[in-house]
Amino acid sequence: MTRFNGPGSRRIRRHLGQCRAATLVELVSTVTAVAALLIVLLPTLGQFRRASKTVHCLDNLSRIGQAAMVHAALDSNERAVPDHPRMGIGAETLGMYEWGGKSGQGSPVSGTDPLSSLWGTQNGRGPATRPLNRILFGDPFPDFRNDPGPDNVNWQDDAQLNLDVFRCPADTGYSGHHYNAWRASRLTSFDHYGNSYASNNLWVGLAGGNCTLHSVSPFFRPLSRVPNPAQTILLIENAGLFAWRKNYVSGACGTIAPPNTLLVRGWHNEPWTFQSAFSDGHAATVRMKGHLRPQLDPGRYPRYGVQNTSYNFWCRAIIRGPGWQLDTLPDPSVPTSLNCFSSGAVFATVGP
Repeated sequence: MTRFNGPGSRRIRRHLGQCRAATLVELVSTVTAVAALLIVLLPTLGQFRRASKTVHCLDNLSRIGQAAMVHAALDSNERAVPDHPRMGIGAETLGMYEWGGKSGQGSPVSGTDPLSSLWGTQNGRGPATRPLNRILFGDPFPDFRNDPGPDNVNWQDDAQLNLDVFRCPADTGYSGHHYNAWRASRLTSFDHYGNSYASNNLWVGLAGGNCTLHSVSPFFRPLSRVPNPAQTILLIENAGLFAWRKNYVSGACGTIAPPNTLLVRGWHNEPWTFQSAFSDGHAATVRMKGHLRPQLDPGRYPRYGVQNTSYNFWCRAIIRGPGWQLDTLPDPSVPTSLNCFSSGAVFATVGP
């Protein structure tokens, strides 16, 4: 074996040592550069994911909004959001969610069994009974039978359906100021109610003992009677359903509550910001941190039954903000037989 022990061999060994040292320095530099790049990119990637969820959610609402326009065109009452046959049977079952979606698992009627959910198939609010499902998916349940099946498998399947147009990908559940039942369940809105989205059901009631609910929103109303459809919210992410109450008081007209601690975080990392579909079918983002009560043109206040009215009568039912409104005034309210108090409704009081 030939060995190289002369000056040339020492130069070679020194050169190899320098290469190894240079390679280690380069490796450390590369790792440092990659780590720095990740530090810069991770927030951007997080923002991209959040933006992607927002776009997906808006697309869902656009599709549902267009389906609602189709329903109004086909319905003899011209209602964009269909009312459910079991509306008002059970507290808080006022039509906000049962127009579309899967079987919910929240608010169980029997102990803690999610299959007995107030919003589920067992209680008559399963996906086969939710009217917009048919418009969006054809007839997805041609063989539906109101039968739990072996070990309740049919009802379980109804709660696991992939009806993702009704699920906001950012839906993380309760995010502030909503029904206590949803807060307590710790479920997403999609799993609790079967729907991430809620219809704009703005109810009013005349103060007094025999108080019945009237609709002053697109719900329960012919679509042609919505005066400003491009600004009137039809559907909204459930997280923001009651965000208008941030500064609500039931006292004298013009009275707005002072700043309070009420916070609705929402689902898109920006409090008080929600995705909505409007009564002309388009979808957009709205900021709803409380509301305004602008006066209508004089002489445009509708009767309430046989009563003549004014701004002082309606002011607490005028719920509006920049680019949006919940109320459909000056169109007359639509009466129901639902009791204001036993229905569990959140409603605005009207009257002198």
